[in-house]
Amino acid sequence: MPFQYILANLLAANDNAVGVLFLDDSGETVDLATSEFEPYDLKIVGAYLGIHLRKLERMTSENEMGEASLLHVEYESLHVMATTLPDGYALVLIQRSPAILAQARRSLAEAKRQMTAELFLG
Repeated sequence: MPFQYILANLLAANDNAVGVLFLDDSGETVDLATSEFEPYDLKIVGAYLGIHLRKLERMTSENEMGEASLLHVEYESLHVMATTLPDGYALVLIQRSPAILAQARRSLAEAKRQMTAELFLG
């Protein structure tokens, strides 16, 4: 599948990246790439992120606040960034601290552009 290459590139392009997830509209993991964590652990993270992304989308919609395009959660030793894709899908990058956030956001935006072109505009 073409998106597996995009996921692997996103993982490789970011120092301290430990996982990348491609989520469907329910938060279920469609595919992932990992350099450190067990796939099952990443799928749990993805499921919780899916819940939060749906809540965020509902909140912004109900309050006419536009559309959220990036969710960044920072833990003591991890950064979790999720960006929305068409049809409720999402792309997630997980990095250990220290993370170069500007580069991570740029590479996540580029991966979003590639995923959208490959899967949703084709």
